[in-house]
Amino acid sequence: MSRQPGQSLAYGHRLRSWTTSDAPVLVLALRDPLVRHYASVLLDDRDTALGAVHDWNGQWQDGTGAAWAITTPGDEVIGQIRFGLFDSGLGTASVGYWLLPEARGRGLATQAVARASGIVFQRLGWHRVELYHAVENTRSCGVARRSGYPLEGVMREAMRYPDDGRRSDEHLHARLVSDPDPD
Repeated sequence: MSRQPGQSLAYGHRLRSWTTSDAPVLVLALRDPLVRHYASVLLDDRDTALGAVHDWNGQWQDGTGAAWAITTPGDEVIGQIRFGLFDSGLGTASVGYWLLPEARGRGLATQAVARASGIVFQRLGWHRVELYHAVENTRSCGVARRSGYPLEGVMREAMRYPDDGRRSDEHLHARLVSDPDPD
């Protein structure tokens, strides 16, 4: 497969592939209380983060995932968007994302989810991408809706967060390859 493409975002921000030099940033990002609270996986040390970067880059090559760093115009990592295929027969995947506090509230997550979704549909040939978030996470609900992922329902106690072991009701949003691009 070809190299994972980057993408320009508003205000000179970009989506780019993760590199091994980003591992320390991942560890620090997951110390942010909000990122950590909703993270599905914790990367608490450099070796774990390096392993994750290696896995993510390999997933693009085998068509089972895509992960991008969201960066400032100066290439400082301020967020992430990551897709993972969980049913190859159905072409169904999921997406998750986070932003550091200084990047929130500017529409970057919405833009990143919308643009990256288009790339995975086009380049990886997937049919459906699901987006889950804790019901109380209203900001993620807004990102999902604005990036073309309509709400499909509530999944009761569908997530167990590793930070504190809590079980969470999750909103299920999804986008199909045939859905129109968001406005």
